[in-house]
Amino acid sequence: MLRCLALIFVMLSMAYSHSSLRSDYLRFKGRSSGINGPSEMANTRRVKSIKAGEKSPAVNPDLFFPPLPGQSNNDFHPQLRHLPAPNETLYYYSWHIHTYFFHENHNVTARALAIRQEFMDYFHIEKCKGNCFMGGIFDNCTSMCVWDPVMGVDGPHPYGQWGVYLPNELLQDTLAWMSVNHGEFEILFHPNTGEMVGDHDPQRRAMWIKQTVPLDLDFLRWLQCKWFGCSDRLETP
Repeated sequence: MLRCLALIFVMLSMAYSHSSLRSDYLRFKGRSSGINGPSEMANTRRVKSIKAGEKSPAVNPDLFFPPLPGQSNNDFHPQLRHLPAPNETLYYYSWHIHTYFFHENHNVTARALAIRQEFMDYFHIEKCKGNCFMGGIFDNCTSMCVWDPVMGVDGPHPYGQWGVYLPNELLQDTLAWMSVNHGEFEILFHPNTGEMVGDHDPQRRAMWIKQTVPLDLDFLRWLQCKWFGCSDRLETP
């Protein structure tokens, strides 16, 4: 009997000790912002979406590197000559959507392309025509459209995907639709800002529905150096 009472006493003492310790910690948290002192505020920056037909100093082709000889704007992301400083506004010119699927599996591909068709029917859009990539001053994109599906590796994209050119004004509606209708597939939304590496990087500006597909960002960094020269003026890891 005495042994049982002693055991109960020990257990009650431990419970009180843990409760007391927790209470002391909560009082400390209430008085202090933490052991390491106040945490730094997250760095934020100004962002502005360019609307179709908007007159803005940012809508100026001279701000961007021109295509190389023989290239169209379909072949690369228009790249800013000088990246904006952290205290300068970052401009969003348009968005792209990419839906990823294992293209070597015929059943998976069929399901992915069925969602593509549903997307086209819902938003009453057609396939992109001509030189359509980033829109506005850069090419002939004037409205949302879809590109032909890609059955394999394409630039930073590691396997099959179908893509959408998306004006800024339609981001909310398409994001809502995709959040419900993505099915089994991963969806990437990324802006087009003139900084192609960060636009595809989930640690910077890329947004994902479901889970992240590991894009080959090193390809974009290599391409950036190949086309525009490796420089501190260009976006790096």
